[in-house]
Amino acid sequence: MLADPLYPETPMLELYHAEPAANSLKTLIAIKEKGVPFTSHFVNLHKFEQHEPAFVKINPNGQVPALLHDGKVITESTVINEYLDEVFEGPALRPADPYWRARMRVWTKFVDEYFCPALSFIAWHHMIRNITDRLTPEEFEAKIARIPLKEQQDKWRTSARQGYTQEQLDDWSRQVRTSIARMEKQLGETPWLAGAAFSLADASCFAMAAGMPRMSPSLVNAKDTPKLMAWHERMSARPGVRAALEMPNPVRETMEAGRSKMASVLS
Repeated sequence: MLADPLYPETPMLELYHAEPAANSLKTLIAIKEKGVPFTSHFVNLHKFEQHEPAFVKINPNGQVPALLHDGKVITESTVINEYLDEVFEGPALRPADPYWRARMRVWTKFVDEYFCPALSFIAWHHMIRNITDRLTPEEFEAKIARIPLKEQQDKWRTSARQGYTQEQLDDWSRQVRTSIARMEKQLGETPWLAGAAFSLADASCFAMAAGMPRMSPSLVNAKDTPKLMAWHERMSARPGVRAALEMPNPVRETMEAGRSKMASVLS
């Protein structure tokens, strides 16, 4: 259960996030790489905590992550990451050169608009039933009614009844393969996705691709994607990335069950 009220008595940095995966992992990597002390609030998406009144006060869209800085709310993972880098001291997470900073933003935009949505729809198709099958139809509809965005309500209903077509799933899988190929090509030209140094482009892409060598070895492997695999090893060895991945994950078992189902789609 999430705490209330919204604004703490003592100014601080607070991050509301889910397990270290996808958009929550993206921001956990940034904040750990930046080395900024923060208070962590785990939001259990499997218990619909993102739709509880206490959290909807923070983000009316009912989505994680959400950052509170001295009581001011910043949402959207890509925006949060740029805010962290701009406001706080620590290692730079964006290229200083305007061209490479623009390239970095092309990558983060690509993740938000193409790579992440494709993965998300596949994940929802295979994982949501692990959550919703525990509910009666009445309980499920009561949970859905609390979701602020109609688009998210529709996504929950469609995923719960396995309503996506094979054609849709195949096209999302194609988009994931396209994303991996684009990363491999760039990493053949530069050591990091936005030039010579680690940046938020790498944080964004790694948050999507972190589990792929294990989950989809036929797609991401040393033979077919050697540059991406080498990058993945460098990313995994970074102290900030390791710290982000080691954040508590109370829903690991449910996630692993869903990922095993996803593997066949992305193979």
